[in-house]
Amino acid sequence: MFSLFLVGFVTGQDSIPASQPSDAVPPAPSSATAKRTEFDDFVDSAVRQERRLTDLMRSFNPIIETYVQEAGAEYRFQRGIIPNGDDYFLSRLNLTEDSPSIAPFEDEETWNQGPEKYFVHDQLPFSQVAFAQALFPDFGHFDRQNYTFEFVRWEVLGEVRCAAVDVRPVGNSKKRGFVGRIWVEDRNYGIVRFRGTFTSKGLAKRAFHFDSWRLNTVGNWWMPAYVYTEEGNPQDLSSHKLWFKAQTRVWGYGLQNAGEHRENAKKTAPGEDFPEPNETTHPPEDTEDTIVERSQVAGLMAPDGEVNRILETVVNNILITNNLDVARVRCRVLLTIPLESFVMGRTIVISRGLLDVLPDEATLAAVLAHELAHVVLGHEVNKPYLTNLDWPFPDPQIFALDFHFNHTQEAEANKKGMELFSKSPYKDQFVSADLFLKALQANSGRFPILLHGRFSNDFGSSQLVAVQRRANSPVLAKTDRLDQISALPLGSRIVLDPWSDRIEILKAPPVRLQSKAEKIPFEVTPFYPYLRRLTAPEKSDGVEQ
Repeated sequence: MFSLFLVGFVTGQDSIPASQPSDAVPPAPSSATAKRTEFDDFVDSAVRQERRLTDLMRSFNPIIETYVQEAGAEYRFQRGIIPNGDDYFLSRLNLTEDSPSIAPFEDEETWNQGPEKYFVHDQLPFSQVAFAQALFPDFGHFDRQNYTFEFVRWEVLGEVRCAAVDVRPVGNSKKRGFVGRIWVEDRNYGIVRFRGTFTSKGLAKRAFHFDSWRLNTVGNWWMPAYVYTEEGNPQDLSSHKLWFKAQTRVWGYGLQNAGEHRENAKKTAPGEDFPEPNETTHPPEDTEDTIVERSQVAGLMAPDGEVNRILETVVNNILITNNLDVARVRCRVLLTIPLESFVMGRTIVISRGLLDVLPDEATLAAVLAHELAHVVLGHEVNKPYLTNLDWPFPDPQIFALDFHFNHTQEAEANKKGMELFSKSPYKDQFVSADLFLKALQANSGRFPILLHGRFSNDFGSSQLVAVQRRANSPVLAKTDRLDQISALPLGSRIVLDPWSDRIEILKAPPVRLQSKAEKIPFEVTPFYPYLRRLTAPEKSDGVEQ
């Protein structure tokens, strides 16, 4: 039995604190004047490094994804609130102008066209540009002429020693408006985190409170990677009730190295010419290989790696115990957050968001059993255009691909999936999968965008019909038990490298729940990445540089 999938879960609180006081504080300067001069030099270095970063970022067109959940009614049994609607954006980030802009893969209304009765876009009038603003404290204008800086203390974020500095605009600036705190690493003076809001008249109408994180992705550069955003109700500021919360992720910086034919390619260094993401050589021969390759070059599918091997091991466990010999079944991970799984040929695709929220390996097996049933039954999507794709087809055409099966094929897969799961090593572990199904059904009305399939049927009970049919067991799932988790929060399990697009499973120890309030299935939670540098510092004569 392959057990790496069972690595624990995160429920909004990371096992590693976001900030830890550092004991390695440098000796105090001999006078206040010397201390001020030292700090001024530090700020100047941070400002120069931020300017270099914004100049470098103009060479990239990474993917930016934002998922928003609106807060709703209070829980009956706890002090807190639950989401009551959602919104979603997927775009390419453009930094060639004076401020960040985005180029959606598709029209925003198309993205948010869930089932008509759940259409909530009008209730959530968000723009992804507002979330993109939070990738920088002030794109192109972060300097002493526009801001004041005040040292707070030294802190350690993960393994990186940082100076925490409070920042405010100079005077009553109508153009500049970031107010908050920045964390500057002590080696190359890069900003690794900043938290606050925008208050200028030009940005306040579409700016929210945010916590923005960067990762050391290549060389000495700390590139934007995660933003957690939340805001109180603008109509009732005195109540302090949450209006919405959102997660924004950025990845696809190194797309020029993407694609199977570039797995061993030399990585382009910052400052060199960057090929267009769509630029490639020869298309693969098989249709499903063509789609996988094109999706990976676009930054929408993860390269082949360890997580795929985990999924394929679960598939092989099901095949072996069912005495089936089906060759060349492979698994790939779609890098987007909406919950989704589908089949194209003998390739099973499962989204990063779905992997994030699955509570354990048995529930994963229940999902994969349904998709494997389509493969075993020889189901194929009969779409003529799938065999006549021009190479390389543009990004928006990727989302025009359709892998829906008809009702007859789905019914056959439901029956076969139940059979496969019932004979698998997971046949006696259906309680958690049944809990996951119940959580899906309970949240389908609140999260229509999260559960809306882009390539196949909306994610729901059909993928878990095997456990649904076995729910009459004397072992009943109870939602009030602290040792039973129906689903994890979004972002709990999968770690995404923003440069290479490679993913890995977060190997964190299990977190023991203390109350029902910590059960937050499918919900947006803050980011607390463990910061580390790519390489150890260079040394000369035993001295760190």
